[in-house]
Amino acid sequence: MKRVLVFEAHGDDMEFLAGGTIAKFADRGHEVTVVVATDNDKGSFELSAEELRAVRDREVNGAAEVLGVRRVIPLGYSDGDLAYQVPPDRLRAQCMRIIRELKPDIVFTWDPFTPYEGHADHRAIAVAASEAASFSHFPLYEPEQMREGLAPHYVSECWFFAKSPRDLNVYVDIDGTIDRKIEALCRHEAQMVLTIADMQVHLRASGLDVPWLAQLDPHDYHEPIARRMKAAARAVAERSGLACTYAEAFRRTRYGGIESLAKDQSIAEDVT
Repeated sequence: MKRVLVFEAHGDDMEFLAGGTIAKFADRGHEVTVVVATDNDKGSFELSAEELRAVRDREVNGAAEVLGVRRVIPLGYSDGDLAYQVPPDRLRAQCMRIIRELKPDIVFTWDPFTPYEGHADHRAIAVAASEAASFSHFPLYEPEQMREGLAPHYVSECWFFAKSPRDLNVYVDIDGTIDRKIEALCRHEAQMVLTIADMQVHLRASGLDVPWLAQLDPHDYHEPIARRMKAAARAVAERSGLACTYAEAFRRTRYGGIESLAKDQSIAEDVT
């Protein structure tokens, strides 16, 4: 059994881009924890910030249950303000503390080097979490944590997801978990309503004609979300070379690239 730790900015980030893979890790007996940096308190055209905060825990924990996630840790920063509410070094220290407490083998997070990432929250958690994972085994980083009894911890692998990914080197067959990925996403009701409503904002502004979208009640989101997720996963599968219908893709780093020195040797995969 390995420990898997996911750092995401918002409650539905992981489900959109890695939900099928996380469910597969959980199915194989690995222990998964998810850290949610913000409280999604700006993600609606209908609800107030207080109403969004009130439903966040129910939605996040409901989705986690679907995927087999063992624990959810909310950090409680405000949606859209992660990069401005907390200095980068403090957010990195917070991520490092969680790593040293939970001792994960694998960290998932947003890719700090992906192009065209427009959301400041995604960029902030990507940098903080990836740096924390890279430096957590060095005792001179955050030495006060050492004094508190938190020993340095080595993270062997980082799996990076992104909306506009590049340098992908790992593809995962999610045929057996695509439906749970979609179910988990749909547990984030407020965010899925927002997803459809925001698509309609773009459509109206564009002047284009997509009748099924224009006429859709955003609360009737399950079918269009399922269609969108399956189309995206099908496109990844077609590029993957795997014998599957649906897949997810990641940029992965592991063991500091030491594999390049070990000729004719390989490291076993936890999921494929």
